[in-house]
Amino acid sequence: MRRTAEVSIDFADETRRFFSIQLSRYLGSRCFSGLPEHDAVFGMIKDAWVELRSSGALNGLSRAGRDATYVTTIIVFPSFVADAGLRCIPVDFVNGRRLDPGEQIITGPSRPTMDM
Repeated sequence: MRRTAEVSIDFADETRRFFSIQLSRYLGSRCFSGLPEHDAVFGMIKDAWVELRSSGALNGLSRAGRDATYVTTIIVFPSFVADAGLRCIPVDFVNGRRLDPGEQIITGPSRPTMDM
């Protein structure tokens, strides 16, 4: 009778690693403009983590395999424009560029690209 080795996963540590990777990707060299943006981004990362964990895609993967999955998991964040009165710099996070003063974002359905 053959037994397969089960991999013990510390999901608290895995959650921290997933959040760290996704948050680093989102922030890059910028910071949150305020609590509403912070809450929205953390909510999206949490939702992606819950979906990934419940999908079973992590089952049986080594730590390196799980890390590779975290790195290749792409969350498409919507554009976020802060209140103009807060002296914030508006940024289009989907397209990865700073907006010119007075420029508006016209929202439409967004689709993730496969560029990596």
